[in-house]
Amino acid sequence: MPSRGGTIITGLVMFKRVVALCFSPLGDALFATPAIRALRFNLPQARIVILANQLGVEIFKNNPYQIEVVNCLDQWDLLKKTVEIRKQGFDLALGLSQIGSFFTRFCGTPFRSDFFSVQEKNNLSVVKRCLEVVNEAGLAVNTYETEFWFSESEERKVESFLKHAGYDFKRPLLAVHCGGHYFIRKRWPLFNFIRLIETVNEETPYQVILVGGKEDREDAALIQSILPGIINTAGCFRLGETAALLKKCRLLIANDSGPLHLGAAIGTPTIGLFGPTTPDQFFPYRRPPHRYIYKKLSCSPCYRFGGGLWQYLPRCSKAYCMEEIQVCEVLELVMDRGLAGMNSLVEVT
Repeated sequence: MPSRGGTIITGLVMFKRVVALCFSPLGDALFATPAIRALRFNLPQARIVILANQLGVEIFKNNPYQIEVVNCLDQWDLLKKTVEIRKQGFDLALGLSQIGSFFTRFCGTPFRSDFFSVQEKNNLSVVKRCLEVVNEAGLAVNTYETEFWFSESEERKVESFLKHAGYDFKRPLLAVHCGGHYFIRKRWPLFNFIRLIETVNEETPYQVILVGGKEDREDAALIQSILPGIINTAGCFRLGETAALLKKCRLLIANDSGPLHLGAAIGTPTIGLFGPTTPDQFFPYRRPPHRYIYKKLSCSPCYRFGGGLWQYLPRCSKAYCMEEIQVCEVLELVMDRGLAGMNSLVEVT
């Protein structure tokens, strides 16, 4: 049940104005989408507002649930927006991110629920932790699937790009993301990606297409210079356009990164590569279309959600856990999917 001044409130509370604070990177914001959907399911008549950073705005702006999205430029702007929420007399504040959970106290709402409310459940996946925040507010949880919404115009732009890139629409698309913006230790070695793509080109009907943001341009350009037959979109598309592209793909291979979770959110089958992070927290997707490889070394995982900034400090000379993943193992999953369709999730430990 939601708390008021540290006291647990029992009985059903009908909230009329709800604010959710989501100030996260791409993957973490996508993990909050089931909680957002659950809010509207529970409160069909309520006014629901999301305070989000620019990336969160890109994620939530096309939501079909009549939920308002307010852009907060930085943490100071977020504080100003919470003051406006206080003036408007909202009933409930929900923290669906680590920063957002800190700022719920400034919203002046009679009730609030956030990550601090569910600290004893830190071992949950990030999706379930967000849903626990909703549950702690006395609301029902009815869904666990992440989602993302893109527009028809974004889909048309992707179609136009593929035509101009000379893509043969009869070939299935296989998307690859070789980056990892916030934590370089999560990256599989670039040379392994090159070897994988080379074999996929030679032994499968797939057309490989590289996805990613501006920070991935250099690596993607290097791959394309070695393997000119691939299509490179790194840094070319906005978030919604990347989602529209991934929707057209038969398969996505990626490190534990935003694009991996974006692909899963729009329903593209994925192969996730994990090392410093644990799939238990960061790969909350249903079988059979989503698989992962995780070697689970004795030191893994060295990063856990909510574990503090110190986790980003390297404790290994290199990412041994990612280097343990062999090209042949990833290729086996690619081939298996191509031959047998949607098979059971394969966990490699």
